[in-house]
Amino acid sequence: MDSTGIIQIFLVIITVTVIAGFAGVLYFLSRIAQALAGQGPGGTIESQERPAGNRESHAARPPGDIDPRGTQSLEENLGAISRKYSLASFTLATADGLLVGSTRPGSEGEAARYSHLYARGERQDGTGAELLGIPYRGETLVGIARPKEHLSAELMNALEQDTRDALQRWV
Repeated sequence: MDSTGIIQIFLVIITVTVIAGFAGVLYFLSRIAQALAGQGPGGTIESQERPAGNRESHAARPPGDIDPRGTQSLEENLGAISRKYSLASFTLATADGLLVGSTRPGSEGEAARYSHLYARGERQDGTGAELLGIPYRGETLVGIARPKEHLSAELMNALEQDTRDALQRWV
């Protein structure tokens, strides 16, 4: 083998090594990004909560990153959901106005009032509350969310899914 062939083999080995190194760096950077975002390896979501930021960051947030098994009660789980979506408060009520759970004390009146508004087809009120229907075990529960800023349809769907996960654990 002449010197040109040896140099070519040497350059191929260097090229393969550089490509493998670059792929390794990208892999570890993605793992670091997942860890910072609260995700575990392989894309699984851990129970770490993330505060809501601006609207651009909402779209990147996966819907199910609250683990209901990591909480001690429905109210604690609703509190975690409230923190995740930057809600001032979050209340769950039955369609006929009975309180299921809330992050604020004394929400019985709120549950009755907003369940009635939801039954009339209203999804928001003048005080900033946003109402969502959460189908659960053949019934519709009313979620009364008081966000610090308006929630997009995507976030409302994610909020509904997180709430259903909490209900499956606690109700």
